[in-house]
Amino acid sequence: MNVRDLRAKYLAFFQSKGHQAYPSGRLIPYDVTGRLDESLLFNGAGMVQFKPYFRGVAEPPSRRLTNAQKCLRTGDIEEVGDTSHLTFFEMLGNFSFGDYFKEEAIAFSWEFLTGAEWLSLDPRRLAFTVFTEDDVAEAAWAKHLQGVGIDAKERVFRLGEETNYWPAGAFSKGPPGPCGPNSEMFYWVSNDVPPPSGPYTVEDYLRDEAAGMWLEIWNDVFIQYEWQGEPQDKGYRKTGMPPLPFASVDTGMGLERTAAVLGGHRSVYDTDGFTAIFARIQELGGPQYGGDQDRALRIVADHLRAATFCIADGILPGNTGRGYVLRRLIRRAVLQGQRKLGFSEPFLAEAATGVMTALGDHYTELNEHRATIQQTLRQEEDQFRRTLAQGSELLARELEGVQGTLPGDVAFRLYDTYGFPLEITRELAQEQGVVVDEDGYEVAMQAAQARSRGASEMDDVYAGVDGATWSHPVTPTQFTGYAATSDMGVILATRPAESGAWLALDSTPFYAESGGQQADWGTLTLGGQSWPVTDVQKADGVWAHRVQGPVPSEVVGQTATLAVDEVRRADITRHHTATHLLHAALRERLGAHVTQAGSLVAPDQLRFDFTHGQALTPEDLRAVEDRVNEHVLSAQPVVIYEDVPLDEARAMGAMALFGEKYADRVRVVQIGGMKPEIASFSRELCGGIHVPNTGAIGQFRIRHEGSAASGIRRITAVCGRAALQMAQADTDSLQAAAHRLKTSPAELLTAIDRTLDTLREERRKREQMAATGAGQDEATATPVAGVTLKRLVMKSGEAEDAKRAADRLVDNAPLAVVVVGIAIEGKVQFVAKIGAEAQAQGAHAGNLVRELAKLTGGGGGGRADFATAGGRDATQLDAAMAAAEGLLQAQLGA
Repeated sequence: MNVRDLRAKYLAFFQSKGHQAYPSGRLIPYDVTGRLDESLLFNGAGMVQFKPYFRGVAEPPSRRLTNAQKCLRTGDIEEVGDTSHLTFFEMLGNFSFGDYFKEEAIAFSWEFLTGAEWLSLDPRRLAFTVFTEDDVAEAAWAKHLQGVGIDAKERVFRLGEETNYWPAGAFSKGPPGPCGPNSEMFYWVSNDVPPPSGPYTVEDYLRDEAAGMWLEIWNDVFIQYEWQGEPQDKGYRKTGMPPLPFASVDTGMGLERTAAVLGGHRSVYDTDGFTAIFARIQELGGPQYGGDQDRALRIVADHLRAATFCIADGILPGNTGRGYVLRRLIRRAVLQGQRKLGFSEPFLAEAATGVMTALGDHYTELNEHRATIQQTLRQEEDQFRRTLAQGSELLARELEGVQGTLPGDVAFRLYDTYGFPLEITRELAQEQGVVVDEDGYEVAMQAAQARSRGASEMDDVYAGVDGATWSHPVTPTQFTGYAATSDMGVILATRPAESGAWLALDSTPFYAESGGQQADWGTLTLGGQSWPVTDVQKADGVWAHRVQGPVPSEVVGQTATLAVDEVRRADITRHHTATHLLHAALRERLGAHVTQAGSLVAPDQLRFDFTHGQALTPEDLRAVEDRVNEHVLSAQPVVIYEDVPLDEARAMGAMALFGEKYADRVRVVQIGGMKPEIASFSRELCGGIHVPNTGAIGQFRIRHEGSAASGIRRITAVCGRAALQMAQADTDSLQAAAHRLKTSPAELLTAIDRTLDTLREERRKREQMAATGAGQDEATATPVAGVTLKRLVMKSGEAEDAKRAADRLVDNAPLAVVVVGIAIEGKVQFVAKIGAEAQAQGAHAGNLVRELAKLTGGGGGGRADFATAGGRDATQLDAAMAAAEGLLQAQLGA
């Protein structure tokens, strides 16, 4: 059985049982309401996006759902390369939210595993574990086993909470939140040894499972209790642990592992989820899978899959959080490719097409974001290869002065920060007679792994749904702000805030901060009193309005008048529509690889981050700005399509912004073209508020372009009133500059050129004078203990003038000690240069200028032959220079 077939069969089976197929959530752990789970770095299980359904704070589209979920777990990244460990994998799942429970869930599992139409597995090769006190689950499995003549005592085993309760250990230890027993399903994988028959105890099962004879393929979790603290009673906690309002089922089947088992493979890497990747690596010049470099090939294939899906889901390499994990995956793949597979040149971007071939038919986002994926991989690999080339130099510097042992934390930092492998560090250190503290390295490694696991483990999968802090029960808010800027709303609940309160209402015209667009401001009026509204946030469908000033508790249940600040709203909408135009213009000018990587839409500016590997030229910026203004001046209509099915919106050509989470039905914003079938300049999925016509933007001006992160550029721009203010400020500056140069704005460039020419000529003359000594004070020459001290005090000039004067005065004389002091805008610069024989006698330029600088309130130093230092008090320059003779005598021991 291959991966593609198993995925299709699973989904088809549960759809035949009344389940609605639901798309995979992204690797970034957003739930179905669009809320980011801050407790997790990545989506690591199928149920993560469904937390609001399990908690009953959101209504599912069906009480029965099924899906194939993209997952990423990096806690065991060092184990990847064997036959079973993966970072990226797929989790098949079926879910019940207050519908069926244990008996029916187990019946579904049995039918799918053993049914002739489905997997048709031999029941004798199956075993099941249940929680030690779960009589119901045990009886359900026993019924199905007895139907095929198998004694349940030989195949159903009761185990404790660490293996058969979810979250693990939650039966007695928590964490607080929903929990329940689970039942795991195992398959006998050995073809050499037949599955056990006859009497078979739990001890026998545990022995064989530890030996790898039984392999887990599926897990059914029965969520029915709320852990609220240390329970008082033993037993099944029916009294000590309160039940949830409804019981639910959450299941998980590892797709790759199960496909390998059912296909008779001993490795997940032998499945069709990897064959296309290995084939592509071989096409690019790598070794064939099935040889001496299989471990390296598996690492590259796994990490490349994970990196490709991360980038497709909007994650980009960085130095923290998800970006750091992605960067580490890419760097590990590069190292294996370079050192084990023979890739001396970048290869990951091209190898990624193997991932698209293997999985792109089901996960269409891989091909949709092909350009971004490949450019990101190419740029990150190029950058890391340059870093890796410097690794030997970095290690050499770390080894300087090391006596015997290189600290383990240093070796780990080289690995963790630069990707420099321990074995290379060990080898290069041994060449210099240094050993690596590998115990210390291991301690640092374990600390880093603990931090990684802490952000990605699934122990607290039900945490993070906020609702308990409201004073009263809340329901989702109806947003009316697309059509109105004022409305009425009933206050449902309050909660305290600094200098005010948060209010939840049943309906509102206020736009809550979302998708980069800042929230509306305005006023809330009730009973003749008004409160300023200064922020609006949303979570779980509830709009929370931040008001300033004390709010009495009796406002709950009353109807308030809500009025949006229309001037601020208009400024924000101009910038939002301009952002869409900017995005389209960038893609038109630079290429389809440009995708949004972040944005801010404010009343006074827009900020747009996008994927692009290099700075834009002035010509690019002018072309993009002109293109946006063309569409502004042409006053094109902005057409909104409401409540469009997501698939239909994609068919229209609407751009799904990189990294965004979308519902099943979406809103499409189109600029240009009055019908979906007519070509438009911009068509995006967007829930924000826009101007009705591009002419309302007024004017668009780019204020700045620069780097936001590796591979990410940032443009800030203004339009409308802000653009007018920028134009007025530019005009004022132009006129002020012209006035200072005593010319007109039209002649300003000519006047600047003329002034620059004058300055260049003056500098040329000064440099010529410094080189010849003309026009300068005479240097004094004083014999000191067999050397010649030459001192020069300069009352004007620049630091470079002092250095040139020192060069002239030393004149290759081996016994010369030259000290030049120069006053620059009230401060002091010292330069010392010393001949070779003077150095041999003990003269040291760095130490000399350091002491001179101290006399003028400064410091500095440098090499024995040449050094500079600075002071803050030019009035002490002469006194310091007079002290130079005594300081030199001390150095020479005179």
